[in-house]
Amino acid sequence: MGSDNTAIIMTEQTNTPAPTDTHSIEIKEPVRSQLAEDVERFLNQGGCIEEVPVDFRADPPKRPENNYGRGSI
Repeated sequence: MGSDNTAIIMTEQTNTPAPTDTHSIEIKEPVRSQLAEDVERFLNQGGCIEEVPVDFRADPPKRPENNYGRGSI
């Protein structure tokens, strides 16, 4: 731990301190590049990307059940 009582997070691959600013464009660029490469490889192997509607639900909502008074005594 540092002298100011903050924990230092170490990355698994390089054993170096992880960056504290995880929202910057520079930090996210390697992830974006890897994602673009993975998508390109997927498409080149015959994969297909399907757009899902915004309001799509895997299991539609069910009507509430009224079980009042149906249990055994």
